[in-house]
Amino acid sequence: MYFAVMKITFMIEDEHPTVDSSKLKHDLQALVEKLRARFRIAVLPGQVGGPGEPPVVTVASLAHSEESLGRQLDSICEFCESSGFGRIDTERTLMDHVDSFSDDDDDEDGDDSFDRSH
Repeated sequence: MYFAVMKITFMIEDEHPTVDSSKLKHDLQALVEKLRARFRIAVLPGQVGGPGEPPVVTVASLAHSEESLGRQLDSICEFCESSGFGRIDTERTLMDHVDSFSDDDDDEDGDDSFDRSH
């Protein structure tokens, strides 16, 4: 089983330097809901800051193979581009296999509890 976390940053259109932040928040939330419904993934919108700060969404997903996860992430980016929200400026992805969390790192006393300090 593979997991991925992807941060998508959208471009700020030069022809609209003063974008209404409430409309931007609404449009970003609408995109998040569409992504959730279409791809059945976890999606969070980033904070919509002041002028000049680009809108961001963060996506998390699971798949049985690296190839299918990669295809899903590509489809998500294509959907974002075609949604009318805006063009993607950057995308950063962390992808790994769940077995990378090996049992070798367990505490010496055999406690299998989750370590929240990381």
